[in-house]
Amino acid sequence: MAGFLSDLCYSAQDAKDLAAAYRRDGERGLQSVMQSKSKQFANVQLRIAVMGESGSGKSTLINALRGVKDHEEGAAPTGCTETTTVITAYPHPTLPNVHYYDFPGLNAPKFPVKTFMKNTPFSQYDLGIIVTGCRFTENDQLLAKALEKAGKPFYLVRSKIDDIVRAEKRRKGYNQEQMLQGVREQCISSLKAAAIKEPRVFLYSAFELDQYDFPKLKETVVSNLSETQKNLFLVSLPNTSEAAIDSKRDALRSYIRNIAIVSGGIGAIPVPGLSFACDLALMAAGILTIRKELGLDDRSMGKLAQRVGTSVWELRRGTEHVWVFREITREQVMLLLQKSTVAAALTAVELVLDFVPILGSLFGATSSFGVTLVMLNNSLNEMVETAKIVLRNAKAAASGKGAGY
Repeated sequence: MAGFLSDLCYSAQDAKDLAAAYRRDGERGLQSVMQSKSKQFANVQLRIAVMGESGSGKSTLINALRGVKDHEEGAAPTGCTETTTVITAYPHPTLPNVHYYDFPGLNAPKFPVKTFMKNTPFSQYDLGIIVTGCRFTENDQLLAKALEKAGKPFYLVRSKIDDIVRAEKRRKGYNQEQMLQGVREQCISSLKAAAIKEPRVFLYSAFELDQYDFPKLKETVVSNLSETQKNLFLVSLPNTSEAAIDSKRDALRSYIRNIAIVSGGIGAIPVPGLSFACDLALMAAGILTIRKELGLDDRSMGKLAQRVGTSVWELRRGTEHVWVFREITREQVMLLLQKSTVAAALTAVELVLDFVPILGSLFGATSSFGVTLVMLNNSLNEMVETAKIVLRNAKAAASGKGAGY
């Protein structure tokens, strides 16, 4: 799908176009118009600038947020020396409307810092993340001031915190919370000295993404985004924990409601058979999108199996809802409809009232909305349950083979 939440962009005219296509070419015409419209849906964008000095862990963070391992195809190159000399965009693997921009390290030898700062349009990014592997430097402060001047929210991330934890554990009287708080305060004081207003510092490890301050960073980022960008960001994050999967579930519920609104709008058009055909097409498209964003499609499952050193079959072990992994056809959607007593009953009545003027339109709008909402939410719950079992199996396989996840 070209963009998350894209079905919200259907207008009254689009609904009429769907009706005309259905009259002319049946379901084939319907699919053609939906595919054509889908290509135009690229309105919701999220541009995240990731900045910091050479070796701070910028590229590693970008890969972690995209759910890509450092060695995988399409990963941002990592290393102790500066590997980025110009701002480089990295799209999300499944959500091309989400882009992470890897900035060059301003501390690179002979790097034209003044020229770079003058010519970089900081206002074109939605937010900035400034990464440091030690203390925040003068260059980090320059970036923070530039984002502040552009009116963009920015977050200061202290990376490689797991290295500090391992080193400090050896000290007598070690207290992890006190140690972490000390690191935070040290970073905050250096930023306050540079006159940065309300500095927000988060500690994180790219190898333990849901530990330390990353959950808090996620919440803070979301609080500064629009509703559609918020959902886009949450769904873009990798399935590193069951809490992360729950966050995706909540974001996907908004997506489902938008599909149901579209379905209800089409249901009001008095063309016999149109509403039911559209409902099936929209529900199938919705299921495919949800499955992909939960990492349950064939490609995602194959990559995960390879990453943790096991088989796709092992990842699926213990999952009850086997339909999740099957081909999503018209027949499969109808089987799912039949599983819901309410959805099945509403659909049956709607098909009869399709031929009754006025009453059919009124009932069609209400029932199409309700059926689509119920069916897709039921499907979402089963897919979330499946994704959590897959995650547990992946973590068990990774720990058994010493692989990373």
